[in-house]
Formats: sequence, structure tokens, C-alpha cells
Amino acid sequence: MTDVPERILAVAVAALPERRRDWGLAMLAELHEVTRRGDRWAFALSGVRATLLIPPAGGWSVLALVAGAVVAAVAAVGRVVRAELPALTVFAMTFTAVLGALVVLGVARSAKPRLPAPVPTLVVGGAVAASIVGVVVFLHREPAAARYLPAPAAAYLAAVLAGCLWIAVTSPRPLGTTRLAPYLGAAAALVLAAWSLALYRLEPVEPPVVVAEVLGIGLMLTPFAVFAVPAFVASRAAGRPASRAAGRAAGGSRRAGVQALVWTLTAAMPLTFALWLPEALRRHAIDGHTLDGEVVAPVGVNLSDAIVFCLGLLPVFGTVLGTAGAAVGARRR
Repeated sequence: MTDVPERILAVAVAALPERRRDWGLAMLAELHEVTRRGDRWAFALSGVRATLLIPPAGGWSVLALVAGAVVAAVAAVGRVVRAELPALTVFAMTFTAVLGALVVLGVARSAKPRLPAPVPTLVVGGAVAASIVGVVVFLHREPAAARYLPAPAAAYLAAVLAGCLWIAVTSPRPLGTTRLAPYLGAAAALVLAAWSLALYRLEPVEPPVVVAEVLGIGLMLTPFAVFAVPAFVASRAAGRPASRAAGRAAGGSRRAGVQALVWTLTAAMPLTFALWLPEALRRHAIDGHTLDGEVVAPVGVNLSDAIVFCLGLLPVFGTVLGTAGAAVGARRR
């Protein structure tokens, strides 16, 4: 069983560029030979320090140039957005800064962006773009709603969307070992988006009792299936005889299920957020209620609700169900 020093060093090794990966693995192997707890901590921390001091492939000057370009881009974006739509200044600057920081990290690690799964990448990229457009349109139509997007919420929204885009475009190594996971996650997110849209549009309608019961059961079970099923299927597929070698390379079938869960969340969060805002405007124009139909409130409440539900509660809910699905799928038959 691994201890804390080994986990810390393993994280540092995982962040190494490809050209230094063997060296990092050698350090991990050396750590296995160290038995005393104090010595293990000292060795692990010295290894982490050594990984941080490795110069980037292009040299520190190239990294400094890229970092300077990112800082300039953040400042320029902030100036432009502040002049056109002040309420989104924090969001725009944070989004640019997070993406820029990830670019700097990629340059430092000599990591080239790749598209491991074009369709899921397009789904996530489109959802992130739709979310940004949705916020712009929402605040343009309802300027008073800016009070419901304080700086911390705007920064959180920007960081989540930038993170989703980064995962989709670069597919970090821990998420790129199972080819099925991105497609399962994207498909599940699209199902959740369709479920959400159906829920928003069917709420004012009163169908026959039998139809209402069938729809009710389906609408109730869909969110559970969206997160549990992809993780279960990915875990089970990684454990099949034909793919056991790949499953072991990925760290086991449970890891494949977790990868599917991460892709599901990566696509589902921006998709549901992008749907929430226009539907909230439509619903509020009808009867002044929030999108859930429970409260008569200012339309701006929907903006904060979207962040809380789509980017806060949804990942927590999904993580619990997806983790359970991955665990069940990883069990031996």
C-alpha cells in the first residue's frame, strides 16, 4: 500500500514531460528501497523539488515569453470586456488566465494538445462556447442580473468552463487511456441535456395520467442512469478478457469507469448550464417564476441558480453515482 510520501512523489512524476518520465519512474523505484519514514519524506520532498527545477524544453526564456503573452492577453481581454460588458470582466479575465496558465503548463511540460476523441471534444467545446454566449446574452438582455454574478461566482464559472475545455482538448494522460470513456461520457451528457430540456418544456403540460406516470418514472431514473451507466459500462468493458491487458495498463477497470465519469461531468456541466439560461429567460417571461417553477423572483436569480445546480450540485451528485457505477462494474463476474 502506498503512503503519503509515495503519493506526493507520484503526482510530481506524473506532471513531468515525456523526456523525463523514465527519470521520474526511477525515483519512484528508489523510494521503494527507502524504509525509514523520515527518510522517505526527505527523499520524496527532494524529488519533488528536483522536478520543479527542471528547465522547460525551450528554455526559461521561451516559457517567460509565453507567460508574458498570457499576462498581456488577460489585461487586454479585461480592458475590452470592461468597456463593453463590465459585469463579465472578472469572468473574462479569469477564463483567459486559466486557459493561459494551462498553456504555460503545456509549454513547460512540452505537452502537445491532441484530440483523442473528436466528437466528444466538439461536444464539450460547443457546450463551453454556448455557455459563454448564454451568459453574454443573459446579461445583455437583463443588465440588472449582474448583481447575481458576484466576482467569486464569476471566477468559479470561468474556472470550471476553462477546465472542461482543457480536459476535452488536451485529454490529460490519466483520462486518455480508455478510448470508450469520452464517447460514453459525451453520449450520457447529451441524454442529460435532452432530459433537462424535456423537463423544462413538459412542466406546464398536463398529459393523461398513464402517460404522466411513464414520463415521471423515466424523468426520475434518467439522472441516475446518466452517471452510473457510463461508468459501469466502461469498467465492465475494461474487464473483459479481450481488453484485460488494456485494463491493467489503465490501472484497472475501475479507473476506466472513473474516466467515463469525468468525461460525463466534463460534458454535462457546460451543456446543462448552456440550456438553463435561455430556458430560464423563456420561463420567466411567461409567469415570472424561476426555472424550477417554485419561486416568483427576479430573473437574475436564475443565473446564480444555474451555477449552483449545474456546476455545484450536479458534479457532487454525479460523482457519487458514477463512483458507485464504476465500483460495481469493476467487480469480477
